[in-house]
This record gives sequence, structure tokens and C-alpha cells, in this order.
Amino acid sequence: MNNFEMFKSQLSDIKDVLEPISLEKGKKVVKASMVKKVATIVGIKTTASRFLPVSHEGYSTDTFVDKVDLLDSNRAEFIGRKLKGIERRAHMSMFRELLEANSDMAWDEAFKKYFGKEGGCIIPDGLCLTCWNCSLFGGLEAGKGAVFSRIRYFDTYSIEPTELAVAMEGSDEGMAIGNTVSEDLNKKRGSDSYHQYEYVKAGIHFPFITIIENSTFLDVIGYIKAVKIADQHGYGKYSANHGKFDTEFLAVSTGYPRFSVLDMLEWAGPDYSIDKIRTKFNATSPGVEFEGNSSEPVTVFGGEIDQMTENLIQEFKKYFDILKG
Repeated sequence: MNNFEMFKSQLSDIKDVLEPISLEKGKKVVKASMVKKVATIVGIKTTASRFLPVSHEGYSTDTFVDKVDLLDSNRAEFIGRKLKGIERRAHMSMFRELLEANSDMAWDEAFKKYFGKEGGCIIPDGLCLTCWNCSLFGGLEAGKGAVFSRIRYFDTYSIEPTELAVAMEGSDEGMAIGNTVSEDLNKKRGSDSYHQYEYVKAGIHFPFITIIENSTFLDVIGYIKAVKIADQHGYGKYSANHGKFDTEFLAVSTGYPRFSVLDMLEWAGPDYSIDKIRTKFNATSPGVEFEGNSSEPVTVFGGEIDQMTENLIQEFKKYFDILKG
């Protein structure tokens, strides 16, 4: 058994995690597995355009990048909730396409047939709590059938300090200027017709760790593929034009990481070197450790990770066969 097959063998079976079951009043929900099998995905996201991470309402004429003092530097902050929101939507749309490609009906018709949801899942409070997306990311409507998600996101921070990473007042680039959404073009342009905003520059790095509990192989490769789609959609404020990323996956393991995002920031050192982080994920002599629950975890590094997504259609067909009974 090669490394790739060993990796798959330590994950949960699709049927054990994703098969819908009926409860009281005919309500379908995803069956919960009591076996804590896990997959950890580690990588680095690099900004490919301007990026404005904000977790607040902002101001009328000024918007500022979220920042935090961390490890003797002030850094741009990218919270896990914002990561999850965009990647959830990318994952949802991708699997709807897979459903139509493997079915003789439209995705919304299939949702009604297999999940009992007219018109498909609608974020935030119209989720079926049963499909591939709800099973992984959970529900959102508190107190009305929301379920715990199996995917765990962590906040991340720029490797580079804000004086290098962020265009802001006082920096060489200065704050960007944009038109307000409510601008009336029939009126003379004045101070109320524009706003200023900070942004994270292109080429800035954000290390990340994402954990999936009770993970199936479909979860892993579906997540990896969805991240690539989300990168092109954009994250953060003004994501229609900003917030594009390039994601490099460094490792996928069947164990929990014995390191954190903060460790990855420190590995980059005072020169903020991405290569110093990459050397920790050398397949032949890795400098990182993962810890399994009951067995030695299996870890896949580097280029092999992208190859996993080649099995996406095959793995989805296994899941779809379960739905069809």
C-alpha cells in the first residue's frame, strides 16, 4: 500500500458520514459519526491583488484593514469566519455543477428529490442540513436546526508586518480612493462622494491551517478544489474586484498538527522568508509533526496534494450512488 492509499484508508467512509437519515416528522439530517478521524490541511495564501480584510462595519468615508499586534509586529488579520464564508459558497456552487453533470435533472430539482429542499440551499437560513455542503460546513440559523460543522477554521495573520503589507495613510502608496455606492452622478462631486480605504498589497502571505473532523476523502479533495475557486472569486471587502489569492498547499495529514499558525509566522524569521516555512514541509525530511488519535498519521506533501483532486468526480459518484439508494 503506497502513501496515497494509506492516507485514504485512515479517513472516514462516505457512507458513515454523509448518508442522510430520517428523524422525527420526516426531517432528514446528516448522520453523525462518533469516530474522530481527522484531516488537517496546511498551506500559504498569497495575495494576487489588493485585499481588504475587515470584520467590522467600517466608517462612512474611511475603511481600515483589520490589524493585530502579534509576535513583536503589527500584522494584517484575516479571520477564519471570512475564510469560511467565501469557501463555503465556492464549495456549494462546485458541487451543484457536479450534481448536474452526474444526474439527468437540474441541481434544484435534485435538491428537492434527495434533500427535501425546494430551490436548494439558500444562505443563511434556508439550508437543508443534509447535503455535502451542510454536512461539512454546518447550519447557520441558531436555535432553528443549526448543526455543528465538521470543518474548523483558524484566524490567520500576514507574515509581513503592516508597514510592508498594508497601503495606509503615511505609507508610500497611501490609502486608495473609491466612489461611494450611493454616489449620485447628477450632483457635483464633493467630499461625500468618495471614500478612502487601506488594503493589503499583492504578494503578501497568510499561512493557514484547516481541520476537518470525521473527514472523508471527498471532504478533503472537495475542500482543496473549492479553495482554488474561492481564490479567483476574491475574499474580503470589495471582493468583486479585490481579494484574489494564490494558495499553495503544503501538507494534508490524517493527524492533528503539533504546531500553529503562530509557529509558522515565527518560522519565517525576521526576513519574512516563505522558503523557511516551505523547508519545514519537505517530504523526505519534514520538520513538522502531526499526531493521530489511535494510529500513526499519514501525511501527503507538496505536489501530490493537487493530484488528489483528479479523483473528485469518482468520489462524488460514490456519494451520489448513496443518495440514489
